[in-house]
Amino acid sequence: MELTEKVLEYWNSYLSTLSEKLINPKVEVGIPGDDAIADQLVSLYLNGKKTAASGLIRDYELEGEELPKVGDIWIVLDSKKQPRCIVKTLRVEIHRFDQITQEIAIAEGEGDLSIEYWRKAHIDFFTPYLEEWGIADLDKEQVVTEFYEVVFK
Repeated sequence: MELTEKVLEYWNSYLSTLSEKLINPKVEVGIPGDDAIADQLVSLYLNGKKTAASGLIRDYELEGEELPKVGDIWIVLDSKKQPRCIVKTLRVEIHRFDQITQEIAIAEGEGDLSIEYWRKAHIDFFTPYLEEWGIADLDKEQVVTEFYEVVFK
């Protein structure tokens, strides 16, 4: 996503709070989920209920993107592309879609925090892309989950 002047100001505000300089951090800028649910997800980040996010490894591979790793930083934007918080990755786990843990469902902070809710929400989100991604059985796909903390808001 484009690094606007507003996002750059936000980033510089965060940097001014640090006692040590960051050395070559991987910094992403983006909207969580899609525009339809972005503001709802941003609210979960801001109130501390959402401390993890998951994506299909196949999507990362097809986009030519690196998988998340500890220390990555993400400037979270709302649906209007305004910076709302900055999160830092603390831990990364990989599981098959059908083996997602209760810990992940709770950390994602959505719905009733159950695995069943997590599965339904992610099936609904991924289904429009499955054919394009060449996925016939979502349950067998690898999911990367990054656990993070909000470091600036």
